Amino acid sequence: MYTRSAVLLAVTLSLLGSPAPASAQGARAALVKQSDIIFIGTVTKVGAVAVPEVPASDRTIVVRVDQVLEKPAAVALTPGDSVTVQTVRPGSLKAGTQATFYTTGWIFGRGVAVREVGHEPGRSPVVAAVQQQAVARARLDVNDADLKAHIQKAAMVVAGRVEQVRPAELAAAAARPKRITEHDPNWQEAIIQVQDGIKGAQAGQQVVVRFPGSPDVAWVGTPKFSVGQEGTFLLHIDSTTGSPLSMIAGRSVPAYTALHRLDVLPKQDAPRIRDLIRKP
Repeated sequence: MYTRSAVLLAVTLSLLGSPAPASAQGARAALVKQSDIIFIGTVTKVGAVAVPEVPASDRTIVVRVDQVLEKPAAVALTPGDSVTVQTVRPGSLKAGTQATFYTTGWIFGRGVAVREVGHEPGRSPVVAAVQQQAVARARLDVNDADLKAHIQKAAMVVAGRVEQVRPAELAAAAARPKRITEHDPNWQEAIIQVQDGIKGAQAGQQVVVRFPGSPDVAWVGTPKFSVGQEGTFLLHIDSTTGSPLSMIAGRSVPAYTALHRLDVLPKQDAPRIRDLIRKP
């Protein structure tokens, strides 16, 4: 967590229309990266709880939510709610203090309890709209950093269109699993026509991308492909199926996979990805 003076300087500069100092925005991005529930709130009780499942201690406080800045869709949290916060340090916040709380979910039952990652204190000049923009900017910085790292690991990055989907053509050894289970991936192959070779490919090229066709819970969240689908694809050399090669028009070609949520992005993200590749 960083100092009150750094926070006030960052917010003041934001109010004046200038960007926050890199150090302050970087510290905020570090808090955002570790958090999934971020809100502005006012401490109403110290050493107390609003969730009966949590024992009160010198680290627990009750906070009235003034504005929700970021949360998972499944978490019910609105202005006026009382949240139990387990603070990083005992006595770090007093009743009446307003702050932006960076937290992780802890207990969801007859109320919400969270664990503090850090906070930015100050009733003024912290303005909700300004702080919301600052958090959104920090989240974008975090997302860009994660995406850039993922791009660097990819063997190929292309924008293109899925022209065909077929059962995977696996080598004989790879095609015979030791034991068939409900978690078998049912490997499929998408043939992608490259329209823009961003990294490691050229326009007009066709590439084979393997993906699990199984709807089993073991593969929930893994990208699936369909004919006509367009997108920006971060492709990795297939080291998963045990069969590194496939065929296109009678030619043996490398097979790729795209198993991470960041591997399949909207087609309009291509310029953003190109910019991230160029950035030092």
